[in-house]
Amino acid sequence: AGLRPEFVVLELSEVERVKDVELLKRAIGHYKSLGFLVGIDDIGTGYNSLQLLLELDRHLDFVKFPRELVNGVSRSKIKYQLLKVLTEVSLQMGIRPIYEGVEQEEDVKTLYYELKAHLFQGFYFAKPMPAAEIIKFQPGITLKVREEEEYIQGEIPALIKLDPKEKFHKLLDLLENLQKRYFFLDLDRKKYLVDSWKLKYSLNQKLRNLFYYKDLEEVVGKLSSLFMNLEDLPYISPEALKIKSLLEELLSSSHDFVLLKRGQEIQILEKQHLLDIFYKELSKELLDKNPLTQLPGNAAIREKIEELSKREEYFYVCYLDLDNFKAFNDTYGFYLGDQMIKKVGLFLSLFEKENPNKRFVGHIGGDDFIILLLEDGTSRLIEELLELIKNLQKELLAFYSQEDRERGYFVGKDREENLREFPIASISAVLLKGSSDLLDLSKRSAKYKKLVKAQRGSALFVEDLNQILTIGL
Repeated sequence: AGLRPEFVVLELSEVERVKDVELLKRAIGHYKSLGFLVGIDDIGTGYNSLQLLLELDRHLDFVKFPRELVNGVSRSKIKYQLLKVLTEVSLQMGIRPIYEGVEQEEDVKTLYYELKAHLFQGFYFAKPMPAAEIIKFQPGITLKVREEEEYIQGEIPALIKLDPKEKFHKLLDLLENLQKRYFFLDLDRKKYLVDSWKLKYSLNQKLRNLFYYKDLEEVVGKLSSLFMNLEDLPYISPEALKIKSLLEELLSSSHDFVLLKRGQEIQILEKQHLLDIFYKELSKELLDKNPLTQLPGNAAIREKIEELSKREEYFYVCYLDLDNFKAFNDTYGFYLGDQMIKKVGLFLSLFEKENPNKRFVGHIGGDDFIILLLEDGTSRLIEELLELIKNLQKELLAFYSQEDRERGYFVGKDREENLREFPIASISAVLLKGSSDLLDLSKRSAKYKKLVKAQRGSALFVEDLNQILTIGL
């Protein structure tokens, strides 16, 4: 057919049982040495078990996730979490995932934006067609291209190509002008990773004289601890992992480095550099999290709103705060005040976890919280928020004395230091249309909050309805 081997993927079918894994590995190795790529179909179904995937570590280029798992991923928390884990595991093994059975736009969005998927297969794009039509086929996809994350970048080692029969002193001569610490040594298709620093310091004058006129392949065989065969070294895909996930790989490595693979390119990342990145990222994350609730702070909230706006997702913003919290704090003390804020944070976190693909919760500060909701209509959102606020009120009742609970209010001082009655467990919330204009969101929120707080007891203002909905205990 005139196709180059690197454009051909040989696929292991799920309908045939693998009786001899070692024989399969040797067969795969043979075809890969010729330049072919290898994939495994419908992992988790038929005879293609997860165990087979693990046993073929470093032998596969692609893995296909079956329709049973992919179809409906946008509506199933279990499917989403399973695919998320399988995607990360596959990428850590250097295997690129393909998602089969994609038929719904919502599934495409979830896979593309949330799981950072690159390769799809399914009727959403096209049904099977003759080869002659594929050449002219133009898929009608309206998704906005996502902004790729800034993945960790490693250093690309130098490449030195020599004949296996070349004498060792030839390599030593080349190393004199080498600026990089690590280099790949290519001996007729066999590649080795070499730490030039260790090589230089390990070779005393006696060893230099001993190996000086020896063939390179002989020296490499005798100094295998210095010439590391690339096929025996584990590597990971930086596209799969965030920095914290890389830390575990780093600490378990017996080397001073980790290898990163992006496509056919292999990069090297030194331990110290990776640790520096980790601590910077960790410090940034900890600084932004609210110390009381551990919820994302203003920087993360802003980034999330910008991300949704760039993706042209239709979303709503719910601002929520506790009424008369200062008076509660002054009356009951700061300890109970802190415990109340923690309780709200925990309650909202659980609300987010019920549907993590559609909800994002942040802590603006004090008793102010925000919920971002990915929906294109308010009817269901209103029901969910009313139920949320009603249940949250019940949780907060435990912070008041028996006497105050029985009479439905507590006595405290207002901002003018006057004693007055305040409703217990009262919450104010506003539901606004999402916008990338944070200043506009803030102004609209402040405007409608005044209307809500004028009500006695809990209430929700819905911008789409231009209506205040009251919520009883």
